[in-house]
Amino acid sequence: MAEMKNNFWLGAGVGAVIIIIIDLLVPFLGPLLGGFVAGFIANRDIMNAGKAGLIAGIAATIVIALVILAGMMSPPIAGYLPPVSTGYILFITITLYLALFAFFGGLIAGAVRR
Repeated sequence: MAEMKNNFWLGAGVGAVIIIIIDLLVPFLGPLLGGFVAGFIANRDIMNAGKAGLIAGIAATIVIALVILAGMMSPPIAGYLPPVSTGYILFITITLYLALFAFFGGLIAGAVRR
């Protein structure tokens, strides 16, 4: 049981790294491929693979959101943007996009692995 739990978190971590790296090159392929890898490593059933993909997408979203917020705090940009601006809308869009596509990638991996 502990090995399966370790595989779940290992898959989610590896999937998040893949999402971050590949999403910079190919936007829609990154979350699908990262979720697929996360779900393939998690390897219990379809929903467990989907959950691993979802966790990978959420972890990648947190990292990307921190990068966006760090960019918004730089002095040249911070003077022009109000506190509630496009950055927050972009954050919500990225959250839904990465997590949803990674979840679908995990579900596909769970179905393939089955």
